Amino acid sequence: MSPRTSEQFKNIRLKKRQLIMDAALKVISEKGYHTASIALIAKESGVSKGLMYNYFKSKEDLLIAIMVDGFSKVFDQYVIDNRLSPEENVMMLIEQTFDVLDTMQETLMVYFSVLMNNEVFTLVKDKLNEIVEPIMEGFTQVMARLGYENPIAEAYFLRFILDGISMNYLLIPEQFPKEYCVNRIKQIYITQK
Repeated sequence: MSPRTSEQFKNIRLKKRQLIMDAALKVISEKGYHTASIALIAKESGVSKGLMYNYFKSKEDLLIAIMVDGFSKVFDQYVIDNRLSPEENVMMLIEQTFDVLDTMQETLMVYFSVLMNNEVFTLVKDKLNEIVEPIMEGFTQVMARLGYENPIAEAYFLRFILDGISMNYLLIPEQFPKEYCVNRIKQIYITQK
């Protein structure tokens, strides 16, 4: 058997890191952030407590990595296409939101439940803002192209509408008026402009 290459070691390390992050997310979502000890996370992931510290400096470092990884996967799916009209971009943003919600429903429920802890939010807020910033720049460009006097405020307004829609769609999907919400956003940003 030939020795492992540096690429193989890198892949093994990435898989182990992801295994620890997945275990930590599960433990934190079940037990809460304060109760989720490194020992519990190590046990869930099947690695030693000492080995975990080779991957993450602290529980806070691990938490930040989990949240950044998860929300990066979510927000990487949002794309503004400047070749499209601003109205088409708004429709695409709506479609992207529901696509993300439909394909990542369970994952998002776990991430949002962890994020709702005030201490967790405080720890990850700056990193999450870094992830969201490019999306907000794209939203702002779309609002400017739609002719809004304050495109930054309008971009945030759209974001908050989509955030509220997302939370409710995840929490009460059987009662959620998806078609109505899509049509209302169309009214606000497309037909009334």
